[in-house]
Amino acid sequence: MTQGTARQLPPIVARITKFLPLAPLERLISRAADQIATEHPEFFERLDDYANKSYIVVPTDLDWIAALSFCNNHVQIRLARSLAAFPNRDVTIKAPILSLLSLMDGKEDGDALFFSRDLTIEGDTEAVLALRNALDDAEVDFLYQCAQIMGPLSKPVETGAKTLLDKLRTQKSGSSAPSMDPMDGMPGPYPS
Repeated sequence: MTQGTARQLPPIVARITKFLPLAPLERLISRAADQIATEHPEFFERLDDYANKSYIVVPTDLDWIAALSFCNNHVQIRLARSLAAFPNRDVTIKAPILSLLSLMDGKEDGDALFFSRDLTIEGDTEAVLALRNALDDAEVDFLYQCAQIMGPLSKPVETGAKTLLDKLRTQKSGSSAPSMDPMDGMPGPYPS
């Protein structure tokens, strides 16, 4: 697990995403989500009453937003460029995409991200906890699931994607990482 330091994609990647059509990305994510739903039915059992909630995920370093719902053991995903496209939302989760992917894979500690303000949550926090617990229990490997769509190329695509993400994750974690001391920047003396 990392220390909760947000890693953002290089700005050029964010600029490129502004010009990409959302429909193919939406289809890719939806197909991976359907495969995950088929292989991990316990995910929906764990979500229980919170499956009917509307979850909005905002990758803060990209130019799109995802709306997720989990009704009738099916994952429904919609992508848009603005929060205004999703006026009825129960939960909004915001973080850099690398942190969001790391949260899904269990490589990032959600509490550390939250308390370092790299992850923000608005709305029904109980629903977010239910989603987090369901993902943790299912042990979903999202990149693996996305790569499976590529058929015979799935293994090299998965390996390449994971290698690239690992490099991006470690790229910013060196000397430029902010201090994790929660008292940094606060006037002293501190109570003991």
